[in-house]
Amino acid sequence: MPVLIDRIRLRSIDHRAAFIQWVQEVDYAACQDLPSVQRFRVFACPGGDGLDFFEIVEISSLDAFAADTSSPLFQSLVARFVQLAELGEQFSGDLLEPGFERLA
Repeated sequence: MPVLIDRIRLRSIDHRAAFIQWVQEVDYAACQDLPSVQRFRVFACPGGDGLDFFEIVEISSLDAFAADTSSPLFQSLVARFVQLAELGEQFSGDLLEPGFERLA
């Protein structure tokens, strides 16, 4: 399963609370309607030396994700995102199976 990782910088530190609220209330909820997105998480980086957040997106395939990015829903997410933040470095890769996950 491909994984996309994006570094995020806020346009202004004053946008921090609005960005967090938008991620938690809008961005996460929208993933239900983006079929390629299998898992999506955003992490805050306090004192991140120019990095405010990063996101990890696990997708079914790059082609399916590309199709989702052209949807009106995805474009509406981009429109709000760019008001609050900008993407820094972006990269992607595939997990070296099996990985490790501690189950509770």
